[in-house]
Amino acid sequence: MITMTTVSVEPAADVRRHPAAPGAEVSIRPAERGDAPAIDRLVAANVGPGLLLPRSSADILRHVSRFLVATRGGEVIGCGELAPLSKTMSEVRSLVVVAAERGGGIGSRLLAAVVAGGRRQGASRVCAFTHIPRAFVAQGFSIVPHTWLPEKIMTDCQACEWFRRCAQYAVVIELGGSRGRGPRRGSP
Repeated sequence: MITMTTVSVEPAADVRRHPAAPGAEVSIRPAERGDAPAIDRLVAANVGPGLLLPRSSADILRHVSRFLVATRGGEVIGCGELAPLSKTMSEVRSLVVVAAERGGGIGSRLLAAVVAGGRRQGASRVCAFTHIPRAFVAQGFSIVPHTWLPEKIMTDCQACEWFRRCAQYAVVIELGGSRGRGPRRGSP
């Protein structure tokens, strides 16, 4: 089983200036147990608009060590989870940024950090199910039929109320195994 315990982020990549808030720093770090209530609020706030699937507070607390959070001034403004589906595949879950912070690249940075965590852990593929595939495709993911991700279907989809009528796109990125060669692009 792949588990996320720590994520190293180089200091130069960890702190960036947000264009809408000069001087304000955003950092991405592994979530801590104390971040669970903020993650829970962020996820819950984005279920109604249809951006995320619902998660229980207990589920978020149980898996908080698998989350990364984006913070500004100590406040959680974004999150994303790397959830293992099998020995070779992990899934990006609950990737979201507060509405007021969207468009500043925070979600892209979170996604890149989550994928990097999958690469470090030796996952050969990372997948996600999303209503908005553009950000994933921009980082090398491909849109694929749901049936190409049987690990996801067996783990979660069959129990979902939206099974067989899911409106989300399935996306996947090939990482090239534990050596982290990155996504395959074109022919060799």
